[in-house]
Amino acid sequence: MGKFKKLGIILTSTAFTVGVLSPISQASANVKESSERIEIQVASTETKVTKSMLINKLHAIFPDKFNFLTEKDLNVGSGHYYTDDTTIRYDISFHKTVNGKEIYGSFTFKGDDLELENFYYQPSDISDAMYPAKYSEADAQKIAKEFLAKFPNTENYKLQENGTGSDSYFNMSRPLSQPIAYSFVYSPTQNGVAISEQYFTIEVLANGEITSVYRNTEPLSKATFDSVEQKKTEADILAQIRDNLAVELRYTVDYDFETDQRKVKLVYAPAIGFNGVHALNGQWQTVNGFSAQVPKVKRVEKLSSQPLEPRKKGMTLAEVEEFAKSFLKVDPDKAKLQIDMIDERENQNGETIYSVNYTYMYDNGGIGSSFELNKATGEIIQYHDLTRDFVKSNDKTTTISKDAALNKAIEYLKQWAPSYVHNYSKPLEDAVLADYSKEYYFSFPRVVNDIAVVGDEISVSIGSDGSLRSLYISNQKIDNWPSVDKAISADKAKESYREALKLQLQYAKQSGEDKNHYDLVYSPTYGGNLLNQIDATTGEWLINIEDKKEQPLISHPTAAKELNYLVSQNVLEIKDPATFNADTGVTKGEALKILLKSLTYGYFGGYGEGDEKQSFTNIDKNHPLYGVVEEAVRMGVLKPADRFDVDATLTRQELAEWYIRVLGLEKAAKHSDIYKLNFADAGSIDPAYSGYVALASAMGLIDAQQNSFNATEKVSYADLAVSTMRLAKAIGEGNNSRFF
Repeated sequence: MGKFKKLGIILTSTAFTVGVLSPISQASANVKESSERIEIQVASTETKVTKSMLINKLHAIFPDKFNFLTEKDLNVGSGHYYTDDTTIRYDISFHKTVNGKEIYGSFTFKGDDLELENFYYQPSDISDAMYPAKYSEADAQKIAKEFLAKFPNTENYKLQENGTGSDSYFNMSRPLSQPIAYSFVYSPTQNGVAISEQYFTIEVLANGEITSVYRNTEPLSKATFDSVEQKKTEADILAQIRDNLAVELRYTVDYDFETDQRKVKLVYAPAIGFNGVHALNGQWQTVNGFSAQVPKVKRVEKLSSQPLEPRKKGMTLAEVEEFAKSFLKVDPDKAKLQIDMIDERENQNGETIYSVNYTYMYDNGGIGSSFELNKATGEIIQYHDLTRDFVKSNDKTTTISKDAALNKAIEYLKQWAPSYVHNYSKPLEDAVLADYSKEYYFSFPRVVNDIAVVGDEISVSIGSDGSLRSLYISNQKIDNWPSVDKAISADKAKESYREALKLQLQYAKQSGEDKNHYDLVYSPTYGGNLLNQIDATTGEWLINIEDKKEQPLISHPTAAKELNYLVSQNVLEIKDPATFNADTGVTKGEALKILLKSLTYGYFGGYGEGDEKQSFTNIDKNHPLYGVVEEAVRMGVLKPADRFDVDATLTRQELAEWYIRVLGLEKAAKHSDIYKLNFADAGSIDPAYSGYVALASAMGLIDAQQNSFNATEKVSYADLAVSTMRLAKAIGEGNNSRFF
């Protein structure tokens, strides 16, 4: 393949994955901290792969699918590899207008055989993929299986039990204007047992088109596997885990996307740091390999028993600049430091934060980032070391021990963020040394009421030479912490865990010298979930035990399908299906919420960092519909006014106005004099709404009732469900993504 030639380094992800998408469940003992993956480009002269070779491979995998593309339509990127995987990848993509619609596609081929690693494509015609779907999930699964069979050595791949279904994101609603998509995850198997951390994901639209593929698999020609004939029985391993099972209280911080608020729950979680049991010898699987002894439970141990003084109170802009120059300085022969900008903002805790944007310029280009300081304390709350990307490390440097790295991490925290440390504990999970980045990753959990907090940690990474590689302090402002006094007993929670315990058999590679051997491991699951917790105040599982609870079935003579679909998509919330009446008039506030959840991902936050606004005097930031209302104003659905009566019943002419505004046709609707309304009750329509009513009716969004529009009549839940689905389809087919 030729020698690698580094032309530039591109950061493809941040050093840590933190914040609103943190899982609500306790991190497993052997789950590694997320680290950055560095992409390194390869000079075109160093590869023999040509554009025509990539195009031929594309057509071989997708015969007749992309015949509408010419060679000029396809763009080829530079070859690249990663620091942790030196196999060269090649990208080819297109962006073209077809039938007046913008379409895009991208493909990544890997290695000498140009194996398809990932692929994405959005077809121009998605009408058959909108509700109601042309293809069912079962139909789509057959299509995915046939596509998988095109690839060599996939005969032993099996569909993962929890790897199917239409897309959903952290219980957020999916824009219904997007096509319905089914995702299927296949894993390679050996001896009928799945190989962990390897998968082949295929996404199929409801019109039968394959639009996304991602493959994360490794060659198994040199791999060795434990024998399944020698494994211990499930009964023996279940008894072993149950006998050593312990639970403890934790606080978990979860994020509500609709309200932009953080919620805290008191939970019971497993207290032993193992992730499985070796199926052959019964040893415990830990982050650092297998152990014959049950891993010891780590208890909360604060980094400091007393509060420490802040590093520097009330830093000025000038002091921040001087500090940045000193803190970020490098050998001038290696790079030139450039402070680009210092920004001052207020975070969600009401604290003033300095964000320092900087760039290192060097021979082959430059690389930039930012780090943050707390103005009141002068302390670093976010930092990531970029110098390792252009300063070569000494390969002969001795790697410090895990304990020494932990001590260095604590020293750095006391040096750069001293006023925080008394609220945090030493890590409760063991750290690992990442093979390719040579870094130790530590997570210091916050402590409240002597209980560790999951989802509010200080993250620190330490280089093998003892240097500070990254630091991130979450420290979320939370006033209400559930009382420990209301928690169920630990014995009761432990018994629930024992009863729900099941085992999942899989092959897994361990960190060690033998990179080609796969151990046979029993992993504990609770109700089918590898990570699950019990709400300590209610005794219920945070993730539904066993299969996902069935969505309520709603009966209605004309809108049953639409109503149930909205429920299944987390758009319509019904507390008691037995008493729900779909013919009830819906309030403006509830209708607005349903409409926005239909057209967006259901995230109505982003007004908590000093940019709060209030469009209506009666809807302030403490109102439960504040985020919904302000998002509607941003989208143009509502216009700021004195008041917005969320409890008033929505009328049909008001709904027509909302729909036409969503479609961006308000200017046309305002010319009411050009429209002729042929309804029998046209005279009852408010002239201010006549243009909106005319357009909504002509587009088939809202039906007349026996030739009467009934403009001032209530909009029922059934009416809203049917018309909302029509609106979503109109947006999707028109490729109108102004808001989404």
